[in-house]
Amino acid sequence: MSEGLSVILATAGAGGTIAAVRSLGARGFDVNVVSSERLGAAAWSRYAKRTFSAPPESDSPRFLERLLAIGRSNPGHILLPTSDETAWIYAENAAMLQPHFRLYHPPLSSLRRILDKKLFSDAAISAGLAVLPSWDPTSLEELAALAPNLPFPILIKPRTHVHRVRNDKGVVVSSPEELIRQYRSFLDREQERVTDTPLLPDAKRPLLQQFVRVRSEGVLSITGFIDRSTELFVTRAARKVFQRSQPVGVGVCFESQPSPEHLPDLIRHLCRELGYFGLFEAEFVWFDGHWAIIDFNPRMFSQVGMDISRGMPLPLLACLDAIGDSASLCLEVAKAQTQDDRQAVFRDRFTLRAILVAQVLTARISNQEFRKWYGWMKQHAGHAVDFAADRDDLLPGIVHAFSEVYLGLRSLPRFMRAKPRAALPTRRVFNESM
Repeated sequence: MSEGLSVILATAGAGGTIAAVRSLGARGFDVNVVSSERLGAAAWSRYAKRTFSAPPESDSPRFLERLLAIGRSNPGHILLPTSDETAWIYAENAAMLQPHFRLYHPPLSSLRRILDKKLFSDAAISAGLAVLPSWDPTSLEELAALAPNLPFPILIKPRTHVHRVRNDKGVVVSSPEELIRQYRSFLDREQERVTDTPLLPDAKRPLLQQFVRVRSEGVLSITGFIDRSTELFVTRAARKVFQRSQPVGVGVCFESQPSPEHLPDLIRHLCRELGYFGLFEAEFVWFDGHWAIIDFNPRMFSQVGMDISRGMPLPLLACLDAIGDSASLCLEVAKAQTQDDRQAVFRDRFTLRAILVAQVLTARISNQEFRKWYGWMKQHAGHAVDFAADRDDLLPGIVHAFSEVYLGLRSLPRFMRAKPRAALPTRRVFNESM
């Protein structure tokens, strides 16, 4: 079913792209990688047939120009979104891309309701899901009037990650004065956005959301696939147990777990409400007696490799739906639905170790917590899936390590200025609300 099929994937430094390149390449697909950086780990995989250099995805006009040039010279690739930015670029420019690629993404109207966090929250409520309390002041004057009555701490949350200057997840504030100061700083920074679009008119203005202190239940991640007809649907669940930064940040470690019984059906309802199809990650936190949805990623995500290892080959499912191979897709989804959801963890081992060492050296965690996490790695070594490291495909792991060292050196001054977390209790799960 993969004979003669070719796929093109961008965001070469992302864990989801690395996993997709390996999985599809091992199944016989010709996998091509568009890399915007020298240290894009997926571009170094032995399963990558060809690598194309490109401008940064955040520079969407130049990235699109390069992609069109690739498509004209090499027509017929299946084009799968690998980031919020590429998901938006592909949908917004579908008419130009369609003659050269096999596109696989929902309509732009669906993506707008997903990638604009305010519109997404409204859609989630319509689908019957719980959400966190949030506020959307339209001016600094409105913010000043609202601030004294908010239930602090509050998360200042980017409305979207499309065309952003800085791809952070927001900042937590503890007082009205800090809220107004940080809100102003956010607005000033986002005025420098490279590109604006009338389809995201409020993108520069952040949202306010009640910040939830996540405890032992962790951040719940439900990942899966839904086809164009919305009849074929499969999910897995995991718990995020370690993240890059606190109190909000990108996940570094996940543990598999059974899914709460009612949530997959609600996510399916949400996808239908949004008109969405493809692979996805939905994130939840426990709040006020319910699992409240905090994010929905309509593309590849970091821990795709763990889902593949648990019998849910998400990149393959997307490709089969993209080419209209309904028979093979039904067979693969049925297998994924019945296959045992074995125990597994996902971790970025190099990054986890680097963070732990840095935190010990700067007195941000205790030696006891340091030893606990090394014990966690040893305990799960037999069923762990790594972000990039793989004995059968060594170079991506090495390149990823160099990339992390480079990023770590660049962020060292900011890390040293951050306050120690000595006052926080020792827990496996960091605090997060997104």
